[in-house]
Amino acid sequence: MNAQFIRNMMIANLYQSTLKVLALTCSLFLFTNAHAAKKDLEQEITIKSQRQSADLKNKIASYLDNVSIRQGSISITADIVKVFSRIDKKTGEKNDTYLAKGNPATFEQRLEDGSLISLQADEITYTPNAHMIKISGNALVKQAGSEVSGDIITYNTLSEKLEAQGSDNQSVTTILQPTILKKQKETHEKSKAEQSADNVIEQEADKKGNGSGY
Repeated sequence: MNAQFIRNMMIANLYQSTLKVLALTCSLFLFTNAHAAKKDLEQEITIKSQRQSADLKNKIASYLDNVSIRQGSISITADIVKVFSRIDKKTGEKNDTYLAKGNPATFEQRLEDGSLISLQADEITYTPNAHMIKISGNALVKQAGSEVSGDIITYNTLSEKLEAQGSDNQSVTTILQPTILKKQKETHEKSKAEQSADNVIEQEADKKGNGSGY
């Protein structure tokens, strides 16, 4: 009885320690992702174009013809880009909204895993401080060989979450490459195998525990 009690206490302590380690690991992982996603926004912005103009009163900057904008791993190309600036009255921070138009206009950024995500459309609205991109008109997203197309697509650069919607006469289309499907299948099968192995270990541990109690 004493041996069983000691064993249960050891398992409980081990379980609590494991939870603490997992919680700490998850916190560090989330912090790293958020930090890496914001890293681009800490870099200097380089804007090149054939023509530039500014409306100082309304705080609107216009860049025309062969526009190229770079900030860290972020790259925007378009025929015309307008940057609308405003000051948040509560925080005093400067917030910019980029409106890019082209045939097509494009947005590219390097993701956490090192792959490149590419968004293209007739019109792109990018709000860095909100980490949001909205593309509309022949909208297309490419990443790791797969594609998603629709009428309007929104993408969060921080969470890397994407939503797409079609128009009345156009549906959302997703094209997955065989390599992507194979990788997803392998990941699923690996997860199932690991779960089965954990179940076997738990069953063996229970048998040994029950045996020590007699």
